[in-house]
Amino acid sequence: MATYTYPLSIPTNVGFTQSSWKLMRQVAVTESPFTGEQDTFEYSKALWQGTFTLPPMLRSDVVQWQSFFMKLHGRKGTFLIGDPDAKVIQGAATGSVTTATALSVGDDTVDISITASDGTIAFKAGDYIQLGTGADAKLHMVVNDATVTGNGATLDIEPYIKADLSSGSNIDYTSAQGVFRMDDNNLTWDADHVSKYGLTFSCTEVM
Repeated sequence: MATYTYPLSIPTNVGFTQSSWKLMRQVAVTESPFTGEQDTFEYSKALWQGTFTLPPMLRSDVVQWQSFFMKLHGRKGTFLIGDPDAKVIQGAATGSVTTATALSVGDDTVDISITASDGTIAFKAGDYIQLGTGADAKLHMVVNDATVTGNGATLDIEPYIKADLSSGSNIDYTSAQGVFRMDDNNLTWDADHVSKYGLTFSCTEVM
């Protein structure tokens, strides 16, 4: 029986023609029927979710995607993916970037070590970073510009840190991804009269 090592890497033979990308949170809101005053309680849920559409493909191209989905066994397997429209950071960070301190679950700032001149904006708001690798990969967005001071900077990130990480850990900003699972167990595709295939799928981050 064939076995697969998860998370899988997505095929790269064709890119997406359309994507919908969002961060899902769970916040409870109660409102007084007498005064209208509201109270909120934020739960820890903060998961990325994406829906992706591939271009029409001939069978020679679509087979890579069909095989990829087959190996996932519906919602059992996992794979790595990131926001396809924001692969390149806007900031000026280059070379190795590592965590300058240990990180704990719930943290929303990351002190980094980076070789750059003081005043350099290493990361800009909207840039993505990846913390951890493989099955432990977590995707985060930098939400404020981060300026270098003394070979270091502080990143304000969302969502919060979801797994402890040691000081000196590598930060991936060139191909930032997280671990995702399909939203549906069923795999379907369409083909037209000239045998061009169409595929759309949705997935949610794994906690």
